[in-house]
Amino acid sequence: MFNTLEMTTIAQNGFGQHNPLADRYEASAAFESALLWGKLHALGHRLAGKPSSLRHLPAVDATTARRPARASGVVNVPLSQIVGSEGRASDFDSDFHPLNDNTRDRWINIAAAIRRGASMPPVELIQAADGYYVRDGHHRISVARAAGQASIEGRIAYVLVN
Repeated sequence: MFNTLEMTTIAQNGFGQHNPLADRYEASAAFESALLWGKLHALGHRLAGKPSSLRHLPAVDATTARRPARASGVVNVPLSQIVGSEGRASDFDSDFHPLNDNTRDRWINIAAAIRRGASMPPVELIQAADGYYVRDGHHRISVARAAGQASIEGRIAYVLVN
């Protein structure tokens, strides 16, 4: 249940302020809840004949250009404006609920780290006309949404303009 780094930290420092077992248990329960919501969301959309998966980043063609982002530092991005993915659209639904078990370990590790008070690096996003697309940080966004956060720190890699 614990990785090597966690075992070493516990051996050197004890449990400290947070109980790692409780953090992982709560993170695991949060993952199970998010996974269930993802499956229910997908089923409901399938029955209604609507797509429930994340949008794929639009292809760059002759009418679309990449330009550098105006804000080169870390910006606060509303989670509701993150609408898709550059490459992992099949792992999460449109609300960033996980859709399968292959995201479990990474999701739980991030959730447990956040419960311990660890800071997370900013996610990397691509800005398009219809919102932001994730380049790096899908699990962090999923955990943040499951925790009820309204926004997340991110860096804009580039902007797509038509």
